Amino acid sequence: MIRFENVVKRFDGREVLAGVSFAVDKGEVLALVGPSGTGKSVTLKHLVRLLTPTSGSVWLDDTEISSARGKTLEAIRARIGYLFQGGALLGWLTVGENVALPLRERTNLDDVAIDRRVADALAAVDLSGAADLYPAEISGGMQKRAGLARVLVRECDIVLYDEPTSGLDPVTSTTINRLIRKLNKERGVTSIVVTHDLQGALLFADKVLMLKNGHVVEMAPPAEFVRSSNPEVREFLEAQFITPDLLEKKL
Repeated sequence: MIRFENVVKRFDGREVLAGVSFAVDKGEVLALVGPSGTGKSVTLKHLVRLLTPTSGSVWLDDTEISSARGKTLEAIRARIGYLFQGGALLGWLTVGENVALPLRERTNLDDVAIDRRVADALAAVDLSGAADLYPAEISGGMQKRAGLARVLVRECDIVLYDEPTSGLDPVTSTTINRLIRKLNKERGVTSIVVTHDLQGALLFADKVLMLKNGHVVEMAPPAEFVRSSNPEVREFLEAQFITPDLLEKKL
């Protein structure tokens, strides 16, 4: 479904991605992990063509994202929801109004249809009672969930998460991680999650891809990833005190 083929990205001569290749199948959850500054968020931005490869190509099904323009690019972006780190809510709108915003800006749906889809999206992220609250009146974790509801209301079949648990406490992070998996199972969305929460990633992801210095170090299902013999993976796991028996836990 999603393919990166030998993607290189340079900024002012500095190589951030150095020939990255991988594929994500329909309905999979891919966790994108690795040290800070190694190209994870840069990889994500190529999928909505916020960035274009210096060389190589990015594909969605049979359409090349990296060369798409006009209506083709619009159609690609309509399929993809992007959850930014901070939720990116507008402070002068209520949670419900924030979630409804993409429908009011991009569709001709009437108020009844919009209200129904907003209610469904808020229910999916367990925020049914927060529609009339403002972002400043809810917690950081609730803001992340409201941002996700705004993605879901568009009924995208692909969701990109950029550090969805950044700045959250462990209990709230677990809630967000469980929600990622729940939405994948219930809605069949294909998800790519950039995260530093490796413990959470091992529990919600179908595959884990590790980047380091712009290279793919390892890509494997969680059970294989934690048993990797690659010394860079071993170092990364040990730094976070992760052992294979962690996978005995269930989200």
